[in-house]
Amino acid sequence: MLVSELFEEYSQLPEYVGIRLLDVNQVSLFGDRPINIAATRGSIPEMEVLVSLGADVNSAGEHGYTPLHNAVEQGIVVAVKWLLERGANKEAVNDAGMTPKGLAVVLGEKELVEVLNT
Repeated sequence: MLVSELFEEYSQLPEYVGIRLLDVNQVSLFGDRPINIAATRGSIPEMEVLVSLGADVNSAGEHGYTPLHNAVEQGIVVAVKWLLERGANKEAVNDAGMTPKGLAVVLGEKELVEVLNT
């Protein structure tokens, strides 16, 4: 996957309407960065491209969610593991003061709670 293709796809999303997406750390209208979107989708190939070009796996987006929060909220175990392997901070808190593990507990994501306990 090429970053130009990814940026073209992301530019069609509501959060990037009217914004020319040129950088892997570019903030959207909602406060997210491309890595937050990729994590929400649980797309390892998209996250790999973005991280290889300098995206920060600990960048805070909308509501203070890090990519790890995004992946936890969607219940995507493989994305959570991938982010942790690349240094995602499991102690990061969002605007509500919740860590990714706290979010997993609230959402009843038992497998993710176990992953985040390791």
